[in-house]
Amino acid sequence: MAGELTPKAQEALADVVLMQGEEIQYCIQADGFFLGSLPIQKLIAQLQSFMAKVTGGHIRVFLVLTNMRVLLIESRAQWCGCTKVKGINTVASSAVIEAGSGKETRICFLHTRVVHIETKSARYTLAVKKLKDADVQAFVTHMSQLIIANSQTRTAT
Repeated sequence: MAGELTPKAQEALADVVLMQGEEIQYCIQADGFFLGSLPIQKLIAQLQSFMAKVTGGHIRVFLVLTNMRVLLIESRAQWCGCTKVKGINTVASSAVIEAGSGKETRICFLHTRVVHIETKSARYTLAVKKLKDADVQAFVTHMSQLIIANSQTRTAT
């Protein structure tokens, strides 16, 4: 798993009931405030994040890979929880047909890493937070193994 589950990840997973024999393999937190990789866009996103935190709000996005499915969890809160929205999407791991990653560097030191997963029904692209290149490579390797297994069992298109 890419790091241990953080308290925020544990909170996001509180509403998820794991099936019998299901184990979490990766949990990646994405940047819910991501506006782009340009320095001014990153600065604006940081200001929005700061203002949300000061007012008791948040936007948290998690990509959770288990041995049976892919979960996309989004949690939003405003004004100390006066408004809350939580969404959970689940996709069978056999429906994953493509996965990848990307890294963009601006001004030599501002890095933006993204991961994406394409399933038979949707495509998800997330700017990831607090992951090193090795963690992103491990994610892509794991997803590659999953996609190869899907193609060998003919569950992927």
